[in-house]
Amino acid sequence: MKSFIEQAQFYAAYHQNMQTRYTHMAGVPIIILSIMILLGFIKIIMPGVFATNLACLGTLIALIYYFRLNWQLALALTPIMIILLLIANWFSQDGPTTLGVWSFVILFILGWGLQFYGHYLEGKKPAFMDNLCQALIAPLYLVAELFFMAGLMQSLKKQIYGTEKDTL
Repeated sequence: MKSFIEQAQFYAAYHQNMQTRYTHMAGVPIIILSIMILLGFIKIIMPGVFATNLACLGTLIALIYYFRLNWQLALALTPIMIILLLIANWFSQDGPTTLGVWSFVILFILGWGLQFYGHYLEGKKPAFMDNLCQALIAPLYLVAELFFMAGLMQSLKKQIYGTEKDTL
């Protein structure tokens, strides 16, 4: 497994424009929410043992992965993921209803629209087109960017960007 720093360096090369980063800060959570809604339609039930859905399981697996990459960033990301999961469960708890399906479709299109608009502004293709795994690192990378904007984790910022002066 590549380190967070290695993955973030690759991801950062595709996201140097501030406008792209901002569109991603909106687009990535919207896409995550839409996928959680879709996965929430798929129930996992073991009578008398537990009942959950694929969104809960997928979120747990993603968070474990994020904690293995960088526990501080993952800790900050966890409440965001839980809030998105709670919202998604509200839309998906009764199965694929009209509201749930349309919410998934609209949010999915909106989220990806923001992503591609950001890359249009940047003039670069999305990182996942060269490495599909880059789509998985986006939430953790964006949390790191928020930390950097707040003046936190500057040593991590230097490891990702080097001495580049025009970063967040």
